[in-house]
Amino acid sequence: MTRIHWRAAVAASAMLLDANSAALAHAVCGDRVFPATLTMDDPGIGDELSLPTIQYLPIPATGGNPAGHSIDFGAEWDKTITRDLGVAINGDYFTQHGGAANLHGWNNLTVTLKDELPCNEAHEFLASVGVIRQFARTGSSQLLNAGAINSVSSTAPTLYLGKGFGDLPIGLLRPFAITGELSYQFSDTPSRRADQWAYAASLQYSVPYMQQHVKALNLPAFVDRLVPLVEISMTTPPHGPTTGTIAPGILYEADTWQGGIEAIVPASTATRQTQGTGFIVQFHLFLDDVLPNSLGKPLFDTDLWQ
Repeated sequence: MTRIHWRAAVAASAMLLDANSAALAHAVCGDRVFPATLTMDDPGIGDELSLPTIQYLPIPATGGNPAGHSIDFGAEWDKTITRDLGVAINGDYFTQHGGAANLHGWNNLTVTLKDELPCNEAHEFLASVGVIRQFARTGSSQLLNAGAINSVSSTAPTLYLGKGFGDLPIGLLRPFAITGELSYQFSDTPSRRADQWAYAASLQYSVPYMQQHVKALNLPAFVDRLVPLVEISMTTPPHGPTTGTIAPGILYEADTWQGGIEAIVPASTATRQTQGTGFIVQFHLFLDDVLPNSLGKPLFDTDLWQ
């Protein structure tokens, strides 16, 4: 890999880590539970902890340099301020081996403030608005010097949407749901780091919804808790190619925790030049169920929309 190519590789990995780090809360609207997705965020807030989120990405051999791989270990804490307003703090430890560079260190700190709007229970429609702030130069100097993490801070106003299909007349379609996320990242110094669009969507099929609200099938208990899904996450700068991934996978919904695994497949030629097909796994703990009287409850028991 040339110097430019391996820097592009680690920068692409860091872009995915920024996207993944926000994918942590689950939300309820009527009969619909929108689970925590792994490469994008969902439209809800909550008291939750994701520890760990592990992402593995291969780096293809380029320019005569051997292939390599990166592994990222992430964590995020979501805390409700009121019943509808929450804050999320996330960080991750990034490593790269091979691909012309061996790197390791902490990524920049990211903080998200998010407000959940009143949901339409009959149509299982939920939306939130938020702002994501990435604080540059809070991570490893080694990653910063290698161009693996951003040297300029950014602020991203963000819209989150979720729609369940429980209002459809066809029973087999009612467990389907879609979620979406759209943001525009404003750079503190556009001449050094360009503004860009980031957008994502998921399509999911909830077996728990089928069992509880459509028709109880004679399925094994393990299958009763599965949510197959596919996520698409993309980033488009003003100048340069669109990059992103497609992530098919499956979630397991327990009473107080969630586990998930997804493949991470490059979704564009520009992305395939810097990474191969990898995977992401996550363990997600619902603090509002585990510690409902302490860490699992809002700081202020009020709703800003009531």
